[in-house]
Amino acid sequence: MQDELVILSSIASIMVAIIVLILFYIEKIRTYVGVFFVYFSLTMMIAMFVGASIYLLYPSRVSLAIAFGINTFIMIPLIAYFLLKIAKLANTPFRGERTHVVIFSILLVLNEILMGTTFGIAQFGFSRFSNLYYSLYFSINSYWFFYPMMAEMLALYLLHYLKGSINRELFPLIGLATFPPTAFDYQEWFYSALIFSLAFSILGSILSKRLWRYVYLMLILSELILLINAIPYDIAIAISMILYYYQSLLPLRR
Repeated sequence: MQDELVILSSIASIMVAIIVLILFYIEKIRTYVGVFFVYFSLTMMIAMFVGASIYLLYPSRVSLAIAFGINTFIMIPLIAYFLLKIAKLANTPFRGERTHVVIFSILLVLNEILMGTTFGIAQFGFSRFSNLYYSLYFSINSYWFFYPMMAEMLALYLLHYLKGSINRELFPLIGLATFPPTAFDYQEWFYSALIFSLAFSILGSILSKRLWRYVYLMLILSELILLINAIPYDIAIAISMILYYYQSLLPLRR
Protein backbone atom coordinates (compact mmCIF):
# COMPACT_ATOMS: atom_id res chain seq x y z
CA MET A 1 0.00 0.00 0.00
CA GLN A 2 2.80 2.40 0.89
CA ASP A 3 4.69 1.60 -2.32
CA GLU A 4 1.50 2.15 -4.32
CA LEU A 5 1.02 5.56 -2.66
CA VAL A 6 4.60 6.55 -3.48
CA ILE A 7 4.12 5.60 -7.15
CA LEU A 8 0.80 7.44 -7.42
CA SER A 9 2.28 10.49 -5.69
CA SER A 10 5.20 10.51 -8.13
CA ILE A 11 2.87 10.35 -11.13
CA ALA A 12 0.65 13.07 -9.64
CA SER A 13 3.73 15.26 -9.13
CA ILE A 14 4.60 14.92 -12.81
CA MET A 15 1.05 15.94 -13.77
CA VAL A 16 1.25 18.95 -11.45
CA ALA A 17 4.60 19.95 -12.98
CA ILE A 18 3.07 19.81 -16.47
CA ILE A 19 0.15 22.04 -15.45
CA VAL A 20 2.52 24.49 -13.74
CA LEU A 21 4.53 24.69 -16.98
CA ILE A 22 1.30 25.40 -18.87
CA LEU A 23 0.47 28.18 -16.38
CA PHE A 24 3.90 29.72 -16.90
CA TYR A 25 3.57 29.31 -20.67
CA ILE A 26 0.32 31.31 -20.73
CA GLU A 27 2.37 34.40 -19.86
CA LYS A 28 4.43 33.89 -23.03
CA ILE A 29 1.53 33.58 -25.47
CA ARG A 30 1.73 36.15 -28.24
CA THR A 31 -0.40 34.61 -31.01
CA TYR A 32 -3.31 32.19 -31.26
CA VAL A 33 -0.84 29.37 -31.88
CA GLY A 34 -0.11 29.61 -28.17
CA VAL A 35 -3.82 29.73 -27.35
CA PHE A 36 -4.33 26.55 -29.37
CA PHE A 37 -1.43 24.86 -27.57
CA VAL A 38 -3.00 25.60 -24.16
CA TYR A 39 -6.40 24.30 -25.28
CA PHE A 40 -4.78 21.23 -26.82
CA SER A 41 -2.70 20.43 -23.74
CA LEU A 42 -5.53 20.85 -21.23
CA THR A 43 -8.05 19.00 -23.41
CA MET A 44 -5.71 16.07 -23.98
CA MET A 45 -5.02 15.85 -20.25
CA ILE A 46 -8.77 15.72 -19.61
CA ALA A 47 -9.13 12.97 -22.24
CA MET A 48 -6.26 11.06 -20.64
CA PHE A 49 -7.85 11.23 -17.17
CA VAL A 50 -11.24 10.15 -18.54
CA GLY A 51 -9.71 7.24 -20.45
CA ALA A 52 -7.58 6.17 -17.49
CA SER A 53 -10.60 6.30 -15.16
CA ILE A 54 -12.64 4.09 -17.50
CA TYR A 55 -9.84 1.56 -17.68
CA LEU A 56 -9.29 1.56 -13.91
CA LEU A 57 -13.01 1.09 -13.25
CA TYR A 58 -13.35 -1.76 -15.75
CA PRO A 59 -9.86 -3.12 -16.50
CA SER A 60 -9.92 -5.17 -19.70
CA ARG A 61 -8.68 -5.05 -23.27
CA VAL A 62 -11.98 -3.48 -24.31
CA SER A 63 -11.74 -0.63 -21.79
CA LEU A 64 -8.09 -0.11 -22.73
CA ALA A 65 -9.15 0.20 -26.37
CA ILE A 66 -11.89 2.65 -25.35
CA ALA A 67 -9.38 4.73 -23.37
CA PHE A 68 -7.01 4.80 -26.33
CA GLY A 69 -9.90 5.58 -28.69
CA ILE A 70 -11.05 8.57 -26.61
CA ASN A 71 -7.61 10.14 -26.80
CA THR A 72 -7.27 9.42 -30.53
CA PHE A 73 -10.78 10.65 -31.32
CA ILE A 74 -10.03 13.99 -29.66
CA MET A 75 -6.40 14.39 -30.74
CA ILE A 76 -6.76 13.81 -34.50
CA PRO A 77 -9.45 16.49 -35.14
CA LEU A 78 -7.50 19.01 -33.04
CA ILE A 79 -4.28 18.37 -34.95
CA ALA A 80 -6.15 18.53 -38.27
CA TYR A 81 -7.71 21.86 -37.26
CA PHE A 82 -4.29 23.21 -36.28
CA LEU A 83 -2.70 22.22 -39.59
CA LEU A 84 -5.54 23.77 -41.57
CA LYS A 85 -5.54 27.01 -39.56
CA ILE A 86 -1.86 27.38 -38.64
CA ALA A 87 -1.26 30.41 -40.88
CA LYS A 88 -4.25 32.28 -39.49
CA LEU A 89 -3.42 31.32 -35.91
CA ALA A 90 0.20 32.44 -36.31
CA ASN A 91 -0.86 35.82 -37.70
CA THR A 92 -3.55 36.59 -35.11
CA PRO A 93 -2.13 38.29 -32.00
CA PHE A 94 -3.44 37.25 -28.60
CA ARG A 95 -4.19 40.16 -26.30
CA GLY A 96 -5.47 38.26 -23.30
CA GLU A 97 -9.12 38.12 -24.31
CA ARG A 98 -11.15 37.40 -21.17
CA THR A 99 -13.25 34.65 -22.76
CA HIS A 100 -10.19 32.49 -23.33
CA VAL A 101 -8.88 33.16 -19.82
CA VAL A 102 -12.23 32.06 -18.37
CA ILE A 103 -12.15 28.83 -20.41
CA PHE A 104 -8.51 28.20 -19.42
CA SER A 105 -9.54 28.55 -15.77
CA ILE A 106 -12.49 26.16 -16.10
CA LEU A 107 -10.34 23.57 -17.90
CA LEU A 108 -7.64 23.81 -15.22
CA VAL A 109 -10.12 23.12 -12.41
CA LEU A 110 -11.79 20.34 -14.43
CA ASN A 111 -8.35 18.73 -14.82
CA GLU A 112 -7.91 18.78 -11.06
CA ILE A 113 -11.33 17.23 -10.43
CA LEU A 114 -10.58 14.45 -12.92
CA MET A 115 -7.18 13.96 -11.33
CA GLY A 116 -9.03 13.38 -8.07
CA THR A 117 -11.21 10.84 -9.87
CA THR A 118 -8.40 8.95 -11.59
CA PHE A 119 -6.03 8.74 -8.65
CA GLY A 120 -8.90 8.04 -6.26
CA ILE A 121 -9.96 5.04 -8.35
CA ALA A 122 -6.35 3.88 -8.62
CA GLN A 123 -5.92 3.98 -4.83
CA PHE A 124 -9.34 2.94 -3.50
CA GLY A 125 -10.96 1.03 -6.37
CA PHE A 126 -14.50 0.94 -7.69
CA SER A 127 -16.39 1.08 -4.37
CA ARG A 128 -16.03 4.83 -3.84
CA PHE A 129 -17.10 5.64 -7.40
CA SER A 130 -20.15 3.41 -7.77
CA ASN A 131 -22.57 6.21 -8.73
CA LEU A 132 -22.53 9.84 -9.89
CA TYR A 133 -22.94 11.37 -6.43
CA TYR A 134 -20.08 9.41 -4.86
CA SER A 135 -17.93 9.94 -7.93
CA LEU A 136 -18.30 13.71 -7.56
CA TYR A 137 -17.89 13.57 -3.80
CA PHE A 138 -14.71 11.50 -3.76
CA SER A 139 -13.22 13.31 -6.76
CA ILE A 140 -13.30 16.69 -5.00
CA ASN A 141 -13.12 15.70 -1.35
CA SER A 142 -9.74 14.09 -1.81
CA TYR A 143 -6.11 15.01 -1.26
CA TRP A 144 -5.59 14.02 -4.91
CA PHE A 145 -7.68 17.08 -5.80
CA PHE A 146 -6.72 19.59 -3.12
CA TYR A 147 -2.95 19.21 -2.87
CA PRO A 148 -2.14 19.30 -6.60
CA MET A 149 -4.44 22.32 -6.78
CA MET A 150 -2.67 23.95 -3.83
CA ALA A 151 0.75 23.38 -5.43
CA GLU A 152 -0.38 24.96 -8.71
CA MET A 153 -2.04 27.92 -6.97
CA LEU A 154 1.09 28.52 -4.92
CA ALA A 155 3.31 28.35 -8.02
CA LEU A 156 1.13 30.92 -9.77
CA TYR A 157 1.09 33.15 -6.70
CA LEU A 158 4.90 32.99 -6.43
CA LEU A 159 5.18 33.92 -10.11
CA HIS A 160 3.23 37.08 -9.39
CA TYR A 161 5.27 37.71 -6.23
CA LEU A 162 8.55 37.49 -8.13
CA LYS A 163 7.18 40.06 -10.57
CA GLY A 164 6.42 42.40 -7.68
CA SER A 165 2.67 41.82 -7.63
CA ILE A 166 1.16 40.78 -4.29
CA ASN A 167 -2.55 39.98 -4.36
CA ARG A 168 -3.50 39.68 -0.70
CA GLU A 169 -7.11 38.73 -1.35
CA LEU A 170 -6.07 35.55 -3.19
CA PHE A 171 -3.56 34.23 -0.66
CA PRO A 172 -6.13 32.86 1.85
CA LEU A 173 -7.40 30.51 -0.88
CA ILE A 174 -4.03 28.74 -0.82
CA GLY A 175 -4.54 28.26 2.92
CA LEU A 176 -8.00 26.81 2.26
CA ALA A 177 -6.52 24.32 -0.20
CA THR A 178 -3.88 23.38 2.38
CA PHE A 179 -6.42 22.55 5.10
CA PRO A 180 -9.46 21.02 3.36
CA PRO A 181 -11.67 19.42 6.04
CA THR A 182 -12.88 16.67 3.69
CA ALA A 183 -9.51 15.57 2.31
CA PHE A 184 -8.96 12.92 5.00
CA ASP A 185 -11.49 10.63 6.63
CA TYR A 186 -10.46 11.39 10.20
CA GLN A 187 -12.70 13.20 12.68
CA GLU A 188 -9.72 14.95 14.31
CA TRP A 189 -8.56 16.25 10.92
CA PHE A 190 -12.06 17.37 9.95
CA TYR A 191 -12.63 19.62 12.94
CA SER A 192 -9.12 21.04 13.13
CA ALA A 193 -9.03 21.71 9.37
CA LEU A 194 -12.52 23.25 9.56
CA ILE A 195 -11.23 25.76 12.11
CA PHE A 196 -8.28 26.64 9.86
CA SER A 197 -10.57 26.91 6.82
CA LEU A 198 -12.96 29.25 8.63
CA ALA A 199 -10.00 31.33 9.83
CA PHE A 200 -8.60 31.68 6.30
CA SER A 201 -12.04 32.48 4.89
CA ILE A 202 -12.64 35.15 7.54
CA LEU A 203 -9.18 36.59 6.83
CA GLY A 204 -9.99 36.63 3.12
CA SER A 205 -13.27 38.46 3.71
CA ILE A 206 -11.41 41.09 5.77
CA LEU A 207 -8.68 41.59 3.16
CA SER A 208 -11.03 41.61 0.17
CA LYS A 209 -13.40 44.04 -1.45
CA ARG A 210 -16.35 43.64 -3.81
CA LEU A 211 -16.53 40.23 -5.51
CA TRP A 212 -13.95 38.42 -3.41
CA ARG A 213 -15.63 39.43 -0.15
CA TYR A 214 -18.77 37.64 -1.36
CA VAL A 215 -16.68 34.65 -2.46
CA TYR A 216 -15.21 34.28 1.02
CA LEU A 217 -18.61 34.74 2.65
CA MET A 218 -19.89 31.97 0.36
CA LEU A 219 -16.99 29.78 1.49
CA ILE A 220 -17.70 30.49 5.18
CA LEU A 221 -21.33 29.49 4.75
CA SER A 222 -20.42 26.33 2.82
CA GLU A 223 -17.86 25.37 5.48
CA LEU A 224 -20.51 25.61 8.20
CA ILE A 225 -22.87 23.50 6.07
CA LEU A 226 -20.12 20.86 5.92
CA LEU A 227 -21.46 19.67 9.25
CA ILE A 228 -24.55 18.57 7.30
CA ASN A 229 -23.53 18.09 3.64
CA ALA A 230 -20.36 18.54 1.58
CA ILE A 231 -21.84 19.39 -1.84
CA PRO A 232 -22.29 23.18 -1.22
CA TYR A 233 -18.66 23.26 -0.06
CA ASP A 234 -17.51 21.39 -3.17
CA ILE A 235 -19.37 23.84 -5.43
CA ALA A 236 -18.00 26.84 -3.53
CA ILE A 237 -14.44 25.48 -3.75
CA ALA A 238 -14.73 24.84 -7.51
CA ILE A 239 -16.11 28.35 -8.15
CA SER A 240 -13.45 30.02 -5.99
CA MET A 241 -10.64 28.09 -7.72
CA ILE A 242 -11.91 29.07 -11.18
CA LEU A 243 -12.00 32.71 -10.06
CA TYR A 244 -8.51 32.35 -8.57
CA TYR A 245 -7.06 31.20 -11.90
CA TYR A 246 -9.04 33.82 -13.81
CA GLN A 247 -7.83 36.73 -11.69
CA SER A 248 -4.27 35.37 -11.57
CA LEU A 249 -3.94 34.73 -15.29
CA LEU A 250 -5.41 38.03 -16.50
CA PRO A 251 -2.54 40.20 -15.13
CA LEU A 252 -0.02 37.89 -16.81
CA ARG A 253 -1.53 38.87 -20.14
CA ARG A 254 -1.35 42.65 -19.60
